[in-house]
Amino acid sequence: MACTTILVGKRASYDGSTIVARNEDSPNGQFEPKRMEVVQPTAQPRTYRSVLSHVSFELPDDPMRYTSVP
Repeated sequence: MACTTILVGKRASYDGSTIVARNEDSPNGQFEPKRMEVVQPTAQPRTYRSVLSHVSFELPDDPMRYTSVP
């Protein structure tokens, strides 16, 4: 089975909040806990290098904070 993600924007929720929900289906019932990380601009690399093609280029000087679920 596929995983399901539900996104609700501020204008669609009752109280104006943004809601993100996700389930992770597992065919064998095994649960793998995840943790959400917040990546700050100061922790981001200045150069991107592709693993497969080895192409590399400089990233912008003013990156934004983002979240990630590794």
